[in-house]
Amino acid sequence: MTTTLTARRAPSFGDRIADAVLDAAYETQRLYGHGAFGVPCPACGVPAGALCLARRSVHAERRGAYRQGLEGRTLVPPLVGRPLTSRSTVVVRP
Repeated sequence: MTTTLTARRAPSFGDRIADAVLDAAYETQRLYGHGAFGVPCPACGVPAGALCLARRSVHAERRGAYRQGLEGRTLVPPLVGRPLTSRSTVVVRP
């Protein structure tokens, strides 16, 4: 008597959980105008703050427009090495 074992897949809920997480992340970004949702989509023509017409997806053109806007922007302004002006005073206490 020979017993053949076959591989069985365990039930997976990963796809449904990932879909819900992705939907929530996109909705949060859309609501607050973060990321690519802060610029209008040149592909489908929706305004800034709205979801693209493609379901659960952001068009590459919209991401590119967002990234172009980031190129000239600094996230943290350079504060180190700023020269003191005549109006600013430095008080040094021992």
